[in-house]
Amino acid sequence: MSARTDPMILVIATVRVVPGQEAEYEAAVAEIMPRVREANPGILFYHAGRCREEAGTYRVVEAYADRAAMERHIGSASLQASLAQLQPVVADVEIKLHDFVA
Repeated sequence: MSARTDPMILVIATVRVVPGQEAEYEAAVAEIMPRVREANPGILFYHAGRCREEAGTYRVVEAYADRAAMERHIGSASLQASLAQLQPVVADVEIKLHDFVA
């Protein structure tokens, strides 16, 4: 078995929403995420979930085939449009990159 030279990349973003804007955030990501997945075939997984323990906190979990796929997504017009749409309801974002191991 050969090792991958360009590993899959996992991204976990913690998104904190402006209090009272949770419904707006959820509606926006429900519309945005399918569009972004469709526009970026190197995205293997791209979904958001609401944190049960922290009100107004969401996790966006992303998996990319490789670094090039992640960079295409970051530079894509679909992502830039999505960020602009979400900006009014997002208070804070923390992004962590992970190399796939299993």
